[in-house]
Amino acid sequence: MSNLTKYRCHKETFFLDYLPDEVFINLEKKDRIEYRKLRENYQIIESKSLQVLTLQEEIKKKKLLVQKLKKQIAISKSKDSYLDKMNLAKENLEDIITKFHFSISIGLRTHKKKAKGLSQPKYYLRITAFNKRFKNLYIGSPDKIKTTLANIYNKPYNNFNSEELKGELKVLYSVYIRNYIFKNSWDIFFNSKHSLKDIELWASEIGNEIYRW
Repeated sequence: MSNLTKYRCHKETFFLDYLPDEVFINLEKKDRIEYRKLRENYQIIESKSLQVLTLQEEIKKKKLLVQKLKKQIAISKSKDSYLDKMNLAKENLEDIITKFHFSISIGLRTHKKKAKGLSQPKYYLRITAFNKRFKNLYIGSPDKIKTTLANIYNKPYNNFNSEELKGELKVLYSVYIRNYIFKNSWDIFFNSKHSLKDIELWASEIGNEIYRW
């Protein structure tokens, strides 16, 4: 019986083109080889088909789970979804959150020199607060910025290009402004200079806490 089961597929039904033992034994060698291929590949197909059915069932369950999770996240009529709860909490904290909303844009200007031609480009920042009030800041030359960054982060910035320096300035001034507004007000901010020297002094005083802001 054990040999016979090798000729059977799932659920103990004979597979298509099944040949009894008596026939198989009397086959020529080349026909036996072909028959083994037929039997083995049929069994593989059966196995893979079962895997497909199992995966399809899992996919069906996961699709239902996705729909359920989406309903929990999306805005609901009952106002009890996670998004509803998050938005409500955000509304309750709006005054606090809005205080820290601002944007930073960076521009470069190159001034002509009468004797020596073009000078190094100079960096300028525009800080725009949540209420659209803004302040323009003169930052300085690339060399000055690289020196300040190196002093703050203790690593070289000599090979940084213009776009990379812009990115570093945005990060540095973002953490500085968040910390500054936490301790002061926007009115005080707009009445102060915030030069690179000021930022470097602030960074030396705050130390590793700079990474928290």
